[in-house]
Amino acid sequence: MKIIRAVDYLSVRDDGTIDFNESKELLTTLAEPKRPPADYEVLLDFRRTQWILTTEEIFDLIQPLFTIPDSYRDKMALLVLPGVNFDKAFFTEMCEGSSDITVGTFTNYEDAIHWFYVDEFPVRKQ
Repeated sequence: MKIIRAVDYLSVRDDGTIDFNESKELLTTLAEPKRPPADYEVLLDFRRTQWILTTEEIFDLIQPLFTIPDSYRDKMALLVLPGVNFDKAFFTEMCEGSSDITVGTFTNYEDAIHWFYVDEFPVRKQ
C-alpha cells in the first residue's frame, strides 16, 4: 500500500492559495508506479491540511491518477475530514465512469485500511 498525505504534494503560492496545477503534477509523480504494473493500492490522506478542500477540488486533484496506465491494483481510498466540505454521494457521482479503479472514501484511517483487505464496506466499482 502506498500512503500519500496531502501535505506531501499540495503546492501553495505566496498568497496562501493552492496551486492546483502544480499539486496535480506532484501527486501524479508521487502516485505513479516506478515500473508498471503497480502491485500496491493507494491511500490518499486529505485530513491534516490547513486548507479545507471542497468535494470538487478533491476530485479535480485525483482525476489525473485515473489516467496513469497500469496504475495500482484495483482500489484507491481517500481519507477526508467529516463535515460539510465533503459530499460523499456527490463525489461518487463525479467518479462514475472516470476509471476502473474502485474508489472508497472514509473519515477513519482504520476503516480505510480494513476496506483494502476485506470487502465489508459498500463500494461502487467506478
